[in-house]
Amino acid sequence: MKKVLVPFDGSESAKRALLYLVEFVKQVPDLEVHLLNVQGHPIMYGDYVAGPMLETLVNAAREHGRKINAKGLELLRAHGLEASAHEELGETVGEIAKAVSLFGCDTVVMGTRGMSNFSNLVMGSVATRVVHEVTVPVLLVK
Repeated sequence: MKKVLVPFDGSESAKRALLYLVEFVKQVPDLEVHLLNVQGHPIMYGDYVAGPMLETLVNAAREHGRKINAKGLELLRAHGLEASAHEELGETVGEIAKAVSLFGCDTVVMGTRGMSNFSNLVMGSVATRVVHEVTVPVLLVK
């Protein structure tokens, strides 16, 4: 494991994944970490499909992602670990797969929200979909 992508949404499970890395990096000190926050792309209908209003919403979504990533960076830095932060708009699983390729990551480390087996069966989960979509190993932290 040399380059790790950590999808980060600010949730407790995502924070647990970061804390797992803090311990793991003691064994692999040159680990390169990329935090990725994905926000849904704003959807507008009618005459507002393009223009300043859409641009404002896109900028607000990116800024929200930056704020979430800042909390993750702060947590990592408090433990002496540096990381690069990235914010994207789009469908979460697809953006994670793109980021793995773009940054040359060899592993994805992510938290799970602890859905029950029934909920996971009915709705699926981001973690389950990531396992099936990316081409690298995925380490899930409970």
